[in-house]
Amino acid sequence: MHRTEVINAISDIFSNANHRIDVCGNSNFPLKISSFESVRKVVIAAKNRGISLRFIIEITKENLQYCKDLMKITDELRHMDEIEANFGLSETEYLGSITLQEEALQATYSNVKEVVEQQQFIFDTLWSKATPAEQKIREIEEGIEPEVIETIRNPFEIQKIAFELVKSARDEILLVFSTANAFHRQERTGMIKLLKEAAAGRRVHIRILTPIDDLIKGTVQKLIREQQQQNQPRIDIRFIGRFSQTKIRILVVDKASSLVVELKDDTKESSFEAMGLATYSNSKSTVLSYVSIFETLWMQTELYEQLVESNNGLAKAYEQLEAANEQLKVHEKMQKEFINVASHELRTPIQPILGLSEVLYAKIKDTEQRQLLDTITRNAKRLQRLTDDILDVTKIESQSLKLNKERFNLNDVITNVIDEMIVNREFKNEKSDYDNNNIKLEYRPKDIFVEADRIRVTQVISNLLNNSIKFTKEGKITITIEKKDDDGEVAVISIKDTGIGIDSEMFPKLFSKFASKSYQGTGLGLFICKSIVEAHDGKIWAENNNNQEKKGATFYFTLPTINRQQDVKVVD
Repeated sequence: MHRTEVINAISDIFSNANHRIDVCGNSNFPLKISSFESVRKVVIAAKNRGISLRFIIEITKENLQYCKDLMKITDELRHMDEIEANFGLSETEYLGSITLQEEALQATYSNVKEVVEQQQFIFDTLWSKATPAEQKIREIEEGIEPEVIETIRNPFEIQKIAFELVKSARDEILLVFSTANAFHRQERTGMIKLLKEAAAGRRVHIRILTPIDDLIKGTVQKLIREQQQQNQPRIDIRFIGRFSQTKIRILVVDKASSLVVELKDDTKESSFEAMGLATYSNSKSTVLSYVSIFETLWMQTELYEQLVESNNGLAKAYEQLEAANEQLKVHEKMQKEFINVASHELRTPIQPILGLSEVLYAKIKDTEQRQLLDTITRNAKRLQRLTDDILDVTKIESQSLKLNKERFNLNDVITNVIDEMIVNREFKNEKSDYDNNNIKLEYRPKDIFVEADRIRVTQVISNLLNNSIKFTKEGKITITIEKKDDDGEVAVISIKDTGIGIDSEMFPKLFSKFASKSYQGTGLGLFICKSIVEAHDGKIWAENNNNQEKKGATFYFTLPTINRQQDVKVVD
């Protein structure tokens, strides 16, 4: 479709719509709507006919006034960063891949029901994540930086952000190193030099907490002499013991931004090899939490110095130090209790949402309404899984995960998981196979008995199967179970798919928390699976398939079998 056809198609969609028009556009979209008077007229005409108009636009400083004008002729306008798609749709028509150059205006049109429904789902997903236009406009006009909490995996990007934060500091820098080697690595990157420039040039108040060794002691003494000779503001450095079991480096700038970096391997010489994930945030509550941690540790060092200087205050200093330690424990306990309470509170509204959705689904016959209920149910279940995952991780980390073992047939568990997917309309039952669009699920029943926690084993199989479904667009998923003699008889369960496979960068941290390169998911599922399997004295691993197409991956896990099957009574 070319220029005239595209404009006519836009006009037709707005003219033919009976109830709604949804539009998604990049930052140039508002300007182009203003430029094409004929398009603007049909939008206004649709509004006057009572058609619901929803727009998602990337709002910027450059298109701010155009977006304000657009808000006057739409029911609701929302913002989304870096959106590239330009498309519009009604109940029955879709116009997408719209290029907005005036010389070569082009688009793709479809009235195929499945295409329209798919694009409607995409729009609804974007709509749920978009920001109200009023909020974004206020942030731009008032110069407010949106609060973010971002996970960063690239070590070069992490180091770059650390340098930029130090260079941007105007009042205060707080820095905690978890090991002496971490201090040395950052010294080699030039971080200490940057800190000295910030203190001398911009008179930024800098405080550092670090474990000590002879080299660090020498560096500090040299730094003190330089500051005294040149009459420079002091960089205050205090010594602490090895900081926590988590091995993290904390950087807080002006009580406005924080960068927390995980130490992956303290034996490495290079910072880029030593560091793991990092979390950047300018969220006030998050940043102030790290400020509180720093001040508590700083206070502990202050108490320690007082204790060394005066034996007379030994008892009091010890009590204060214990109180500080207790405060840290209370903070940690409060954090865990908050997670537990929040997770349980989330569960409370989810159950009636799911229950009432199923009741409504059984009562209504309208296809569109059923599709809307499907969306509600699917998202409620995702929220339910996330809540359960958070609770499970809390139990695992507090070592309170308990197993209720019983003897059962693995075949029953796998069959129940598949049946539940059929009930939830994730697969259609066709004889012995299970089909979901282009994905076929294959399973051949086989009786193998284990003594384990039935619910937790079901959770592992469901997680692994859902993981395969998420990354498989076509082909098949195959579930197999068999017995093997591996330091005693074990049951080996495998789930093999023909999906995209496992990225090589993910293998070392595949079963770690928050390990994910996917646009969806939290990266908790495989961590929970590993913890459950190992709690049963089993093993879990994964590998990419070695086939001609080099497609897909296979996940395996083992469970000890029952040694004497004659003790198990099987009821048909």
